[in-house]
Amino acid sequence: MSYIGIDVSAYQGTIEWTKVKASGIQFAILKIIRKDLNRDKHFEANWSCCKANGLTIQGVYNYSYATTVTKARNDARKVAEVLNGRETMVWLDVEDNCQKRLGSKLIDIINAYGDVIRSYGLAFGVYTGKSFYNSYIKPYGGVKYPMWIAAYGKNKGNMDLKYQPQIENMVGWQYTSKGVVNGINGNVDMNIWYRELNELQTVYDTHNNPYAEPTRTLYKKFPCMRGDDVKWLQTELIYHKCLPAKNAKGKSNIDGILGNDTASAIGVFQKLVGITVDCKAGKVTREYLKR
Repeated sequence: MSYIGIDVSAYQGTIEWTKVKASGIQFAILKIIRKDLNRDKHFEANWSCCKANGLTIQGVYNYSYATTVTKARNDARKVAEVLNGRETMVWLDVEDNCQKRLGSKLIDIINAYGDVIRSYGLAFGVYTGKSFYNSYIKPYGGVKYPMWIAAYGKNKGNMDLKYQPQIENMVGWQYTSKGVVNGINGNVDMNIWYRELNELQTVYDTHNNPYAEPTRTLYKKFPCMRGDDVKWLQTELIYHKCLPAKNAKGKSNIDGILGNDTASAIGVFQKLVGITVDCKAGKVTREYLKR
């Protein structure tokens, strides 16, 4: 099943969301912050009106000007600050000219941004254009996140399937910037979504796990094991519902630290699948986690 939706910002002005919903639009993605890091002038109104009209918010997006990892992390923290506990998907919009000469550094920027977003317990994905992806992301190994891809073809406001992108992990296609929707003055971006609405909001897809699988056995010891391989383990355990996405303080359990909660979750998973319970993520346990 697929769904039709829009993405909007202050550029669309005041939107009559009741009319938008009545026109058959099924979801919206909202711009959250501007270049100066202040919130988009219509973000709060758009969020409230979508909720009031029963329209799914399939995420918020942040058009990125980041050319350093530090800038990316600061931007991500600002997005989390504006959301202030509201759960949704966060899309990093990567397409600006300032990012075209970064080479593999752009991948580092995307990963750094995503790490911060997920540290707040939020799901993360990447928006970009098909051409930008093929020129500036794919040559450096790509990224293992849900992808929302723009590809317009002749851009006449309609969907032409011959321009549909074929990109790994693509969950949404922005097929025109010249859509016409009742309740919106002027044109609006139109999208088709290939996943269930809200599916990516709270569950990170383990099969798009961005972290490298461990080569060592992971277990609880003092001092605690740390690293991206621990984040791989935590991501898998959350997917299998053996580890909560958030801890008691409301922070993400994907923190790269193998403490008591993660160790216990390993044991829960081992018992669940019927293998030896030793609370260690060795080769056998990791193979089961990937199934």
